[in-house]
Amino acid sequence: MGKRQSCKLKDEGSSPSLSTNPPKYFISFVEEAVLNPAYKDYIAGRMEIFDEYHAYAIEEVRFLTKKRETFWEFAEKWDFKDVSKEELASIKDTIKKEFLDA
Repeated sequence: MGKRQSCKLKDEGSSPSLSTNPPKYFISFVEEAVLNPAYKDYIAGRMEIFDEYHAYAIEEVRFLTKKRETFWEFAEKWDFKDVSKEELASIKDTIKKEFLDA
C-alpha cells in the first residue's frame, strides 16, 4: 500500500494537484461573551480548526472554564499555529478534560 494522496487546490479556480504531505491543521481560539450571570467568572468560546482544503472551519471545539490564566497560557501556546493530526488530537483532548467545566 502506497502513501496517502490527497487532492489539494492550489488556489481558487485552479485544477487539483496531488499532495503526499501529511495533513496539517490551522487552529484559532475565539472568545465569546458569557451572558448568563450564573457563569460570570467563566470564559467561554471555541477553537476553530481549519485544513488546507476548505475555506471555512471544518470543526469547532468548545471551552467554558473558570481557569482563566491557565486557559490563556494554553491558548497562547497554540493560537494561530499549524499542527499535525497527532498534535490536534492532544489539544482537543486537553480542552475537553481541562477546560470544559459545564
